[in-house]
Parts: sequence; structure tokens; C-alpha cells
Amino acid sequence: MAERWRILLALYGVLNAAAYALLLPLWEGFDEAQHYGYVQSLSTNRKFPVLGQATLSREIWHSLQLVPVSHFLQPHLGAPVSFRDYFEFTQEERTRRRQELDSIPAGEQYQPQPGTRSYEVNQSPLPYLGMALVDRLLSGAPLTTRVRWLRLLLSLAAVLLLWHAALLLARQLSLADGYAGAVLFCVFSSQMLYAAACHVSNDALAVPLFCYLVWATIRAHETGSRRDCLWLGLLLSAVLLTKAYFLVLVPLALAVVGWGLWRRRASLAAAALFAAPVALLAGPWYVRNVVLYRSLGATVEQTAGLGPKQLLEAALALPWGKSIVYMAHSSLWTGNNSFTAFSSTTLNLVLLLLAAGLCFYVFHRPWRPPERVTIAAIVMFCASLAYVSVTFFAGSKGGAFAAVPWYMQGLLAPVLLLAFLGMSRAGRWGAVLARLTVLLWGYVLAATWLAKLIPLYGGFPESRARLSSLWAWYLHDGAQRDGILRALCLASPAVLWALIGAVIVLDVVLCLSFVRAANTRQPA
Repeated sequence: MAERWRILLALYGVLNAAAYALLLPLWEGFDEAQHYGYVQSLSTNRKFPVLGQATLSREIWHSLQLVPVSHFLQPHLGAPVSFRDYFEFTQEERTRRRQELDSIPAGEQYQPQPGTRSYEVNQSPLPYLGMALVDRLLSGAPLTTRVRWLRLLLSLAAVLLLWHAALLLARQLSLADGYAGAVLFCVFSSQMLYAAACHVSNDALAVPLFCYLVWATIRAHETGSRRDCLWLGLLLSAVLLTKAYFLVLVPLALAVVGWGLWRRRASLAAAALFAAPVALLAGPWYVRNVVLYRSLGATVEQTAGLGPKQLLEAALALPWGKSIVYMAHSSLWTGNNSFTAFSSTTLNLVLLLLAAGLCFYVFHRPWRPPERVTIAAIVMFCASLAYVSVTFFAGSKGGAFAAVPWYMQGLLAPVLLLAFLGMSRAGRWGAVLARLTVLLWGYVLAATWLAKLIPLYGGFPESRARLSSLWAWYLHDGAQRDGILRALCLASPAVLWALIGAVIVLDVVLCLSFVRAANTRQPA
């Protein structure tokens, strides 16, 4: 892939991430108020909070009285205003609320709010430590300014790391440059990637770190060298300190190092270099979990006392077909905390093309060792999602039947890489399938911005956008729309429109370029 195309793809991801982080209203990201509560607790108290004891700050509680939240979250957050209510306010009232939000006294960030519960403080600490440092440096700034900078720094880091990790993994899988570029284009055209990465949370770093871990596992499997085993240990420590559900990948890393010792590819010194970072960096955190919560992962469900019997009963009762269909759809598109939907027909077509690419991949065997390692990592990650689904089902007494969609974003790049690898080996029909896939993902990204997100947060009056009414809204309601966006979002309408306009232009340019590039057959 030419250097200019790699740079354009990185720019495409960066612009999408910046636009998403700035358009997303305060606390509209998944559990964002709770995740920021963890960050704020670290930055103000300078010690790790304990689940069951930690509360949100008065500042966060105060902000929830001023901003709109999804009607799904109102009962849980005690927030008085939904988005529908907010859009019915006068512009003067919306402006007054924004001014009050930006004027919350700085001292409130240090005051606990009685009666609130901070339920994300059991999360692995690595992303929060970095965010806490930034939050501390910005402690004198308004809440919206702090959240804006945290979102931007986190989401841009996530996109650039994912860009680098996906290119490394594509090279390990020997995927042709044109197809590797098409994979990155599709990855950076995924709405759920930005929904997971562009708000304050640890999910932003989990996505690229999974790709890096797969790459490091392949390298350690191939060479067994001290350097590659050390990289594997460091990256395994990083993922374990980012998300506890990565514990499921520990056996894979152990198996690779053990296999290297058995085949005399790896030395005892290399194995020690793998084990030392895991024990010294990640080990203390998981010892703390066991001491405090009597659980390695310290998930809410585990700390609630669910045992093997309850989990087995839940696994047998869970409606797996419904769960898998939901996870497949929601992994592609979910409208943030408002949980709006995209066209099911379009998403089914995306999944159909993806399944066809994977069928091509399965047909063109045998698979090389790097591919087998990638498949093993994907299967183990899916096992983790299945376990999470069971714990959710048991903990909610049947109310939740699937893992939440932002957990699945780690699979995005590896699965697309295997699908496009299959297309690259399938000759003319594979090239046709690759072109259709690129075109469809490019369309979904453009529709996400113009037909979904801007109307969702700009006050579009209809629950479902028809082309004629949407066109009329863009033409005739610009002043009201921009007034709402100015009061609601974390950047001015001019900045948002400039970013989104640049994204749409790059979407078209890259889409057409990779449609032309998907014509190189790759040998099995």
C-alpha cells in the first residue's frame, strides 16, 4: 500500500473520531458518567476507589440535572430531562442550561454526592491512570472542557494505535496491500468503533490492544525469541490492565510459550521474559481483586456472588439464537445510550457479505500458522463474550441476554482481516465481493452521519428519517438545528460541519480508490 494511502486512512479515522467525540452530548457515551467518575476519583483522591463504597461527585450529579439523557437511562441516573424534553425547550432555556453546566463550581468535583453509586470503579486501571493525570492538569477548567479533551486524546490514540496494529497484523497474515487498505477503510467506517472509543471509558484502548496481542502472539509462535516473548508478556499485561475479560486469552499466550519451549524454539530465558511483566505489572492488580472481591475479574456479576450452579442454569436457559443475532447486529451499529437502530436490511446485507468472505476463507485452506493463531484468539474472545452473556443473563434474572455491543469491537479488525484474506484468494468473485463490501461500509458511514447522528442530536422531529422530510429539515431548519447543537455538543456547529464534511469527502475518495484496488488475487 502506498504511503499516501496509509496516511489518508489514518486521517480518515482521526477525523471520524474527532467529529464523533465532539458531536456526542455529555454522558451520551455508554456508561460515560460512571467511567468519568472513576477518572475523577483517581484525580481528586489519588487512590483506587473500592466497588460498593465509591460514589459519584456532586459535580457529575449536578451536571445530570442540566443535560438531557436517554430515556433508557433516566430511571437509573435520576436525570430529569430526556432528549425529547430538551428539544421542546426554547433556545433560551437550552442556552441557560449550557451556561450553568459550564459554570458548575470547581469545588464540586471534590465533593461526594450521597446516595449515588459508582459502579465502574472495579475496572482494570491502566486507561484511567492516564486519563486521571489529564483530568488533574485540567482541574480548573469547566467539566465540558475536561471531558472534551479526555475524549479527544483517548479516541485519537485509539484510532492511531488501531491503524498501526491492524497494519502489523495484516502484514503477519500476508494480506495484499489493496485488501489491507480495504480492511482499514471498513474498520474506520464502523459506527460502533467510534461509539466504543469516542467517550470516556477503557473500551477505547481495548480495541487496538487486542490486535497488538494477536500480532505479538503470532510473532512469539513463529520465532520464540527473547524479544518477541518479552513483547508478548508486555502486551498481555497491558490488555489485562485494560479489561478483565482478556483473562480468557492467558491460556493462548501460555500455550504459545509452552509450545516454543517444547519445540526448543524458545529458551527458559525467553519464557522468563514473558512471565516477568505479567507477574510484576498485572499480577498485583489481580491479587487486589481476589483480596477485595474474592474474584480475579471482579465483575459486578462475580462480586454479586454468582456461583457455578447459577451460571450453568443461566447458560441452559439463555436464548442463544436471539443473543447471537442481537450481538451481530449491535456490533455494527447502535446509537449510543439512546440505542437507536439502523436499517436491519442494510445490516443484514453487511453481515451476509462478511459471512461470504469468511466462507471464501474457510474454503481456501490449509491455513498458515499465523492464521491459526488469529483464529484461536478470535474463538477464545468469542468464548469470553459467551461467558459475559451468561453472567449478564444470570445477574439480571433474564433481563439481559447478550454481551453489550462495545465489548465486541476488539473482533472488528481481526475478523475483517480474515474475511478479506478469503476474498483475496477467491479470484474474480472475491474481488467482486470486496468491492461490494467496501461500497456498503462507505454508504453506512455516510448515512450514519447525515441520516442518523446529526438528526438524532440536532432535534429532527421524526423518529424515523424519510428522505423527503430529512432533506426539508436540512434546507429549512438550519438555525434551530445549529442552536441545539451549540448548546448540546462539545464543539461549535462550524467545527462539527467542517469535520463531518471532510469525513464525507474522504469517505468517497477512499471508497472509490479501494474499489479499484480490489483486483489482486492472492495465492492460498
